Amino acid sequence: PAKEFTAAEREASKFAYSRRKIFWDVISGFVRAGLTSDIAIDKVYAAYGRQLSVPKFLIALRRDKRQGGHPSLQL
Repeated sequence: PAKEFTAAEREASKFAYSRRKIFWDVISGFVRAGLTSDIAIDKVYAAYGRQLSVPKFLIALRRDKRQGGHPSLQL
């Protein structure tokens, strides 16, 4: 349970969650539109490439969201 974590541990968990949330929001949108999660993840990788590290990938995803989204990821 969360009450057993220290404040620092809870903060670290929230930070990781908030960093990855943008990715899962995109995947959720595709799944709600009728795609499977595997296909949705493949579409995101096709848009950004598999060569990026996870932090760089998430930064690019966040940057594109502020600018209206990646053209390949429009629903």
